[in-house]
Amino acid sequence: MTRSKLNILVFIGLSAVMLATYAGAQPGLDVTGTWTSSTSSGANPITLVLQQADNKLTGTLTGAGDNDGNVTGTVQENIVRLRNAKGNIPVLTVRGEQMTGTLSGGTAVTLSRTAK
Repeated sequence: MTRSKLNILVFIGLSAVMLATYAGAQPGLDVTGTWTSSTSSGANPITLVLQQADNKLTGTLTGAGDNDGNVTGTVQENIVRLRNAKGNIPVLTVRGEQMTGTLSGGTAVTLSRTAK
């Protein structure tokens, strides 16, 4: 193998290692904070207060009628899955400082982070 080919292979190998290290060091999504909503139906605002430890979530939900109360859940990539004492709450998708999803009655909801 020529020296230039060897140099190229070493460069590619080191680049791959550096990229993998960088990607592994990136912090995960942190959804800790207070999130408030607007809904497509103009219903009362919803407030979701979350605390995150690793990918585990705990918090409270108010303004969501039967779903009000303590919640637990997980966050994976940009997906938040919550559960309350009565069962699952719809999956929420996080994009920046907003979460979107659909409530059990089919109402679209957008939550915006108002405090960290």
